[in-house]
Amino acid sequence: MSIIDKGISFRRLFFRDTETVANEKPTPEARPVSNRIQDDYITNKPQLAHVGTQEQELVGDYVQRLQNLINQNNQSGFDFLEFTETLFEEKQNPNPEVYKTVFRIAQKMDKSLTPSRLLNSAMYYKDLVQKTADAEISKGESKKQGLQAEKDSEKTNLENNLNDTRAKIQQLTRQIQELQNQDAVLNNQLSAIDQKYNIQFIEIDRKIIAIQNAKEQVIVSIVDIEAGIKTNLS
Repeated sequence: MSIIDKGISFRRLFFRDTETVANEKPTPEARPVSNRIQDDYITNKPQLAHVGTQEQELVGDYVQRLQNLINQNNQSGFDFLEFTETLFEEKQNPNPEVYKTVFRIAQKMDKSLTPSRLLNSAMYYKDLVQKTADAEISKGESKKQGLQAEKDSEKTNLENNLNDTRAKIQQLTRQIQELQNQDAVLNNQLSAIDQKYNIQFIEIDRKIIAIQNAKEQVIVSIVDIEAGIKTNLS
């Protein structure tokens, strides 16, 4: 199976239908690829930060990037990725028998395959997602810190100028009107600082939340299969 093929079918691990089969452990089901918003990516997942429509689109974008990253770093041989693909080709809500059947088929192709190898492979992809998401979050945090430093510097300079101006107003009565005008201008600039930077902070926070949610979504999906392997194959 080519990387492109995996990229298409591997989405089943993340985008599932919301309905589940009765008496089966709820697991995400396949959802066709489209531009519509994913209202609920995975069932039985940890509580994620609340996101709106635009944020959900951003989360979906980062999920796709993480999926592509996993596909691009696919390990050689039959590993967790191939096992997952085969698993969901058999059934959207795989039960223990499906796990066992797929594993038996896989062992016919690779006699050295073991549940332990599959779990180690799952760990590899989880670590890959974790490290990549953490690196992106770190970049966002660094950018926020840089913007905060710029804001503080500008704000301090304006505050100092404002204080100097007010002192001159008290000392130079003959120039009081001129200095009062300068005071008003500087005060308005100071008041505009928060508005100037809030838009940038909001955008960065949206991206950080999206990355966190994308990371949790991908990792929870991997954990679902990992749990199935542990329960049914170990």
